[in-house]
Amino acid sequence: MKVLASLAAVLTLAAAGSAAAGEARVRWNDLDLSTAAGADAFDARLDAAARRMCREARRPGSRIGDRAWCRSAFRSEAIRQLPGTAQVEYALSRLPLIEA
Repeated sequence: MKVLASLAAVLTLAAAGSAAAGEARVRWNDLDLSTAAGADAFDARLDAAARRMCREARRPGSRIGDRAWCRSAFRSEAIRQLPGTAQVEYALSRLPLIEA
């Protein structure tokens, strides 16, 4: 089963300011990341997991909350953890279509 798990470094950043770091798992094996619909569904799953993980996020070394930074870091790390082929398919599905 293909399950994408966030690394502890991102989870620690995502949970900064809270009592304990959590773990997020985002399933992607049931999606075709080479299609816009599959990539959109994956994006929705990533966004939902990032919202949960980043509720109380703070930048490292700061007391000021920054959920947008946390969500961006979470998303980047999650995409980085996809296998190479899945990363390429996802990236290609995000390119704008050029009509001749």
